[in-house]
Amino acid sequence: MQDTFENNNENAADAATAGNGGSVPATTPATAVTAPPGMKLVDPFAHFAASEGDNFFSGDYVKLDQKAGWVRGQKKTPIDATAAWVGDVHEARHGWIVFDDDGVERHAVLIREYPELPPCPACGGTAHEHEHDKSKRCKWRPVVYLLLRLLADPDDVVCFTGTGKGARKAVAQLCGIYARPGADRQGKSPVLLLDSLSFENEAKGTTLWPVFKLIGWEFFELGTPTPEVQPIPVPIAPPATAKPAAPARNRGDLDDDIPF
Repeated sequence: MQDTFENNNENAADAATAGNGGSVPATTPATAVTAPPGMKLVDPFAHFAASEGDNFFSGDYVKLDQKAGWVRGQKKTPIDATAAWVGDVHEARHGWIVFDDDGVERHAVLIREYPELPPCPACGGTAHEHEHDKSKRCKWRPVVYLLLRLLADPDDVVCFTGTGKGARKAVAQLCGIYARPGADRQGKSPVLLLDSLSFENEAKGTTLWPVFKLIGWEFFELGTPTPEVQPIPVPIAPPATAKPAAPARNRGDLDDDIPF
């Protein structure tokens, strides 16, 4: 299977290892990595789950439409809810996207190499700041990408994408599952059902968030184990300082803390 990503970002992964065509057996010895002073080694997918212009993909994009549910392609063809998909978490990406009169521009990086979302390329803001920017002064939006292949057809590969908080949360939750300590995946990727959850929003309407329901594990590329995830260095957080205890108060018979 050819790599369906075409990453032109200099800050993204090396093209020699970014695609599934560069996969190596999980038994290949890994080079020992030592964290620099003041840093620690962590699983990048676990770090992404806890924290919350490139031309990417030539096939159908998949998304959760707020009215039509799960759809694929520009024609928004409905997706069978019973269809199982294998998610390529190892190649999952996040970044920024903008839609304007000139088309679409994207900047994205591999989560396993850059679990912290880089600042917005236009304004330098964070995803949290963009979510709360009611005036929408900056048109760039945070985005995630996850390759999915149909379990029943290894040649049917699509790419889940979304710019909303729900899409990023869904991918983050999946990364958390993928990074569970002690998990022996044997180079396999999660097999998923495309589900959703709904809740009432501030406008008294209904909002849908995507949910990846785990049902098993399988090779994303048949017969080829996904490489083991290499830890990356991140700053060690300083220990939390305990707040000083409030001084004891001498309470009298009439000291009832009445708020007036």
